[in-house]
Order: sequence, then structure tokens, then C-alpha cells
Amino acid sequence: MLSKGSSQELTSDANDSNRCTLYYFPTSFSSQKVLLALFEKDVKFKPKLVSLFHGQHMEPWYVKLNPSGVHVPVLVHDKNVISNPEDIINYIDRTFDEGPCLVPSSDTELGQSVAAVRYQLNNIPVDVITYGIIFHPYLSDSGCRIPFAVQRSMRENFARRLRYLTHKATKHPDLRDGYLAKSQTAAQKYDVITDEEKVKGQLEQLETILEEIEAMMQSVQDSDSYSNPDVWLFGPHFTAADITFSCLLNRLVLLGLETRYFPSYKCPNIDRYYRQLQRRSTYRVIQKEVANMRLTLVWEDLKAISPYMVGATGIILTGLIAYWFLKKLKN
Repeated sequence: MLSKGSSQELTSDANDSNRCTLYYFPTSFSSQKVLLALFEKDVKFKPKLVSLFHGQHMEPWYVKLNPSGVHVPVLVHDKNVISNPEDIINYIDRTFDEGPCLVPSSDTELGQSVAAVRYQLNNIPVDVITYGIIFHPYLSDSGCRIPFAVQRSMRENFARRLRYLTHKATKHPDLRDGYLAKSQTAAQKYDVITDEEKVKGQLEQLETILEEIEAMMQSVQDSDSYSNPDVWLFGPHFTAADITFSCLLNRLVLLGLETRYFPSYKCPNIDRYYRQLQRRSTYRVIQKEVANMRLTLVWEDLKAISPYMVGATGIILTGLIAYWFLKKLKN
């Protein structure tokens, strides 16, 4: 897996119309949605890791690629550069024929229903909820499952991000607008996630949305019987709405909120949905990639310090050679 890109790499990738390049980070909610779409459509792509932990999304090379977007992902294909995750999913679905139809035509009843649920789900501030739990961990019913050291790092990095973006805007005047836009977005979110009452309000709104989805799923169950044992939001069809909903459930479990939002006694349909999701092969691929992320980050750390390692190695080798030479002279 590759990490940092360059304009030269971007040009060569974009000119290859048979290949996609995805700039992403495995634990990013938006990245997971796009990854799931790519896997569902069986699209071959070149992965480019943009480490949020190492701040690569704030480096000039990436801001040039994604000046208006907040973080990741970005898809590059046939000279098209797309940063909004929903636009990426739409592009993938209409460009590649393999796999299921993720975005049914708006001329159909199914397409209109999928669009409505997508709109509802995409208005959920998942990043605010995520950081809200990290800043106020006692709001998690069963305890946040993100390692404590990672939570601490996320809190510290978010606080430092505002100063860093302002510094970058001064240092790179050609990218000033992009950096200041990102800084303003980060400042607005920081005001929300550090306010416990505002976080509680977002959690309460999410509870209402999931209750509505539970009722919708029950009506789907009651209206028809399917030979397919797996019933998704709209019956046997796994759509773009299911992609967002799947990633949302995964995030709620990670934050220790599943007992609040979809316990089996309260939301049996969502509970069943999550259990069958865990058996879906495309979802399992993403889970495997997240599980392997620790090794990926270690590799990124080694690459980041490689110049110093090379210098240190050179000094050690020079010393050994000098020692061997002096020893020879004495003999």
C-alpha cells in the first residue's frame, strides 16, 4: 500500500483510463463508504494511503488534490478527480458495469426511496458524533472500543489542527483559501464536539433516525417475502443507502453505542441487519484492512524517519570502517 502521492504520480494514474486511484484512510467513515462501493462493483483500483494520524491530509500535495474537501477520500479516474464521497459512489456506479446497481434510477420508486434514505443518512454528522464520544467518553453506553492511546492522540491532534492549518496557510499562500476553508470547518466542529450538550443533542437526533429506519425495515419485511435470506433496507437489493447505513452501524459499534441504538429487543430488524452484514464478503474485506492498519502505520513511521535512519546507518558504517582500518594499521 502506498502513501504519499505526487503530481507526477497523479498524471500517470489519471491517464490510465482502465485504472482508478483512491486516496483514502481505512478508518475514515467516508473512505469506508467508497471502499465498500468499489468492492461491491468489483472495481480494480490503486490504493494510496493518506494517513490522518500523520497529518498527510494537511500537506500541500494533498490540498492541491483536494482543496475544498475536508479529509479523504479522493478518487482519480480518467482525468476525473472527485472528492465528495457520495459523488464518488455515484460515479463508480454509472461508470462500471460489474456488480449490483447501487444507485437505482430516480425514475423508479426504488430509486426515489434510496435517494431519500441516502439524504437522511448523509446528514448525520458522523465525525461530530465520533469525536463527541472521544471528548466525552462517558456518553458511550458500553465504552468506546477505540484504544485509549488512539483516543488521546485524536483529541490532541484535533486541538493542534487549527494552529497547523493557519500556519500552512501562511507558508503556502497559493493554497491559502483551501487551508483557511479547512481551518474554518475544523473550528466549527471543535466548538460542537467540546460542548457536551450539543453532542447529546446530536445523539438524540440519531436515535430518532434509527427508529424511523427500524419502522421502514419492518414494513419491508411485512410487504413481501424474499427467497434471498438476506434482506437489506429495500429488500434483496444492496444499494448506496445500504453502504452508508452499514458504515454507520459499524461506527456505532466501535463507539460502544449499539446497546443504545439497536439492541435486539428494541430494533430487531437493525440488529438482524448488522449480523448479516458481518457475513457479507465486501464488508469483511474492509474489516480486515482496518485490522491490518497497525502494520501499515508502522511502515509509514519507518518511511517518515527513513532519512534519519539512512544517515545513522552511514555514520555507523563509517565508524566500523575506520575502526577496521585503524586495527589493520596497528597489526
